[in-house]
Amino acid sequence: MKTLSKIAVCTTLGVAVAIGSAYAGTKLNLLINGQAFAPTYLDLEIKDGKALVPIDRLAELFKGSAVYDADKNEVRVTLPDSAQQAVQIGQLERALAPAAAKEALDIWVKGIQTRNGALQFAVFSSELRTATKKEFEENYWTTGGSSPHMTEIEKLKTTVVNKTTTRFSFDYGLASSNWQGKGSAIVTVRKTISEGREGWFITNIKMKDPGDTGLTIGVEPIKK
Repeated sequence: MKTLSKIAVCTTLGVAVAIGSAYAGTKLNLLINGQAFAPTYLDLEIKDGKALVPIDRLAELFKGSAVYDADKNEVRVTLPDSAQQAVQIGQLERALAPAAAKEALDIWVKGIQTRNGALQFAVFSSELRTATKKEFEENYWTTGGSSPHMTEIEKLKTTVVNKTTTRFSFDYGLASSNWQGKGSAIVTVRKTISEGREGWFITNIKMKDPGDTGLTIGVEPIKK
């Protein structure tokens, strides 16, 4: 068993690159999370419209390692905790992919009630995720505030816009240690594919007062 430094094992990167094989051999610019890396180090190659890179170089880039076991005909990649956690989060999000529009709403409401930004983000559409990810990260995936908090939803009205879009409007309770109130919201859910997950995902959220539970992310005010 040995490291793969001299073994030509390649893997496709996470996405197919829209470049034809005619560009193979051309010096390519590679950016990972916005940071540039030298393609000569990675031996990056375009073949049949896909980006190929030796798996040991890719593992090393993420502070891991790769070994080849010739007896078992296996390639084993070991990644650091951060990469393992990313895989774990991805698996959790796939499990949470809502199979119905109401399920997406319920998960978002629970995320607001528990101030859990990660739970809210898990049921956002790709577009809404792109627009809100930075703000979630800046707030360490915590939303809301110490008081008041959202209680149960009431007067739920479901409007089926078409086969792939459903809109929910509802009131919700607000509670603090010495005060109670009411809020209202409109949540639009669409059947689509988000980050490779097929299901029903939230595309738009409006609240009468987006700040009535403290910090909320991805929410617009209801226009009067």
